[in-house]
Amino acid sequence: MIGDERPSAAALTRRLRLHRRQWRHDGRTYQVISLRPSDPTRYAARTERHWTIVSSDLAGARLLGRLLWGLSYQRRPDTLLVLEPGRIVPDPDHGRPSPTLVFAVAGRTVLPAATGRRLRRTQLWRSRPTGTVTWNTSSFHRSLAVLHAVRDARRNGAPQAHTYEPSPRPADVTVSPDLVTALATPARLREWATSAGDAGGYWYSDESCTELDWNATLDVHAVRHFYRRSAAAHRARAEVLAAPDCPTEPELIDQQVRAHVDVVAARRPGPWDFRPPDRRG
Repeated sequence: MIGDERPSAAALTRRLRLHRRQWRHDGRTYQVISLRPSDPTRYAARTERHWTIVSSDLAGARLLGRLLWGLSYQRRPDTLLVLEPGRIVPDPDHGRPSPTLVFAVAGRTVLPAATGRRLRRTQLWRSRPTGTVTWNTSSFHRSLAVLHAVRDARRNGAPQAHTYEPSPRPADVTVSPDLVTALATPARLREWATSAGDAGGYWYSDESCTELDWNATLDVHAVRHFYRRSAAAHRARAEVLAAPDCPTEPELIDQQVRAHVDVVAARRPGPWDFRPPDRRG
């Protein structure tokens, strides 16, 4: 289904202030960028077949686009954009715990797997940040405007110019049960940002899916009632696992959880679109 939920230029150019931490590990100094605790946005991630799917509500998907756009302009080596464990909620489809998400600029960042796993430790996120940083997203709305203009022209039957643009270097996406790292060139990151920022243009049922990268099998879903669905799926999974006849096969467990989510959600009719409280401090 085609929607008309396009973000305004004001929403895309509003100043975006983030927390910055200096973190030394294994002889390297990393600049770790994260959302401030007062920001209520949460994310979930899951691996489905060969795809890695990052999900949030509509505002969260578009915010991820702004974050990736700003990251693409970072020239300082070893800059990490991290969606830390405190910002991650269970997957809204199966209720499984979601991995930490780390994005970085390829060619400017060295991120061994052991270093990435240490980003999950709570000591780092309980420490006082070094300072704040203002993300540069002033040109983000123009990229989306071009995308929308091309889409509108195609929808109206206007002839399309065929121009060749070389594809950026493939991204390096590494997936494990507790961590997803994605390193891409600045050009590729800006492509991802535009795709994520375009969330809401098309809806299928209660999800708007944007394919960031076919080769890297990375996808972003904007989910209606995201927070309620995540909480219901988490509760449904706990009840399914506690049942005496719970199956042992992961696929069968997921099937039972999906069927039980609606039962859990029906116990409390609303509100459907609540947001988590601020984590100030």
